[in-house]
Amino acid sequence: MELKFVDVENEDLLALVAELDIYFHSNWGRVAEQYSQYHQLSGMACAVVAYIDGSPAGCGCWRAFDPVTAEIKRMYVRPAFRRQGVAGAVIAALEQHAASSGCHRAVLETGSDMPDALSFYEKQGYRIVPNYGDFVGDEICACMEKFLNGAVN
Repeated sequence: MELKFVDVENEDLLALVAELDIYFHSNWGRVAEQYSQYHQLSGMACAVVAYIDGSPAGCGCWRAFDPVTAEIKRMYVRPAFRRQGVAGAVIAALEQHAASSGCHRAVLETGSDMPDALSFYEKQGYRIVPNYGDFVGDEICACMEKFLNGAVN
């Protein structure tokens, strides 16, 4: 597996994100559309694409939530490459980049009805926290956090 830090205009990143959007829309329809404002690539501080044998396999990004907190966004792995460590490698690269950029904490939002995603993030050291920002009071969402590089709250 090869990880590449890419620009948000990278063709492989855009293709993977388009697949992620199709997945959300096919599962949640119009409900997914109301969240599209939170997924704009233009505000990302970092984007990573994972390649297996030269093929784009997965991606992820982070953006600054506040001066010391990275928000993990746009995590996606193509179905053919799942359960091969792609997501773990991508999120580890994002966390390392965020930490080297001065972040002490990472947060993320995922679907409360996505048990595989919740389980994955828990295995990566994230824990459920009260919903933050625009997600406060939104029962469709589950928010999680992780302190980076041994930082504690």
